Amino acid sequence: MQDPPGTAPCFHYLPPMQRRFDLQIINESGRLVHLIQVDGCLYLSGEGRRCDCLLLTTEQACFVEFKAADSDVTSGGNLRYARAADCVEQLEQTIKDFFTRGIILPGALVVAYACVGRTSQRPYPGADFLALSASFNNRFEGIPIRVRLLIENVVVIRRGIGSS
Repeated sequence: MQDPPGTAPCFHYLPPMQRRFDLQIINESGRLVHLIQVDGCLYLSGEGRRCDCLLLTTEQACFVEFKAADSDVTSGGNLRYARAADCVEQLEQTIKDFFTRGIILPGALVVAYACVGRTSQRPYPGADFLALSASFNNRFEGIPIRVRLLIENVVVIRRGIGSS
């Protein structure tokens, strides 16, 4: 799945991956997965910043925000990655609005994906991820949903509830 530069909405395509900032979806369950274009489709530019899209199955909602680094390579020749923290506000605003409108029900598991380029370490570096995840969870205090932030470029749809 890809979020093209400019104002065009995200879209899906068949493998192989075209860019390292794209999101690979592995549907192990063979279940129907809906791609809902959020930013620029469900919400117009005047309605605030929202995440790019939503992957929806009967059991789970996966909100996705894409961020590409301005430059792919540093002056030292190392790969450069976008900051996952830059995705948090857009994911938060979209999830909260979906909850307020009754689209996400109390008790639901909501997974937020910050898609920032293939990470060199899996999982994302420990202390950085723990701090970002705690900050993200604090943004939903008092809202009766279970949120999970993942910094990943692969979504695995498995039997039952769950992804990795």
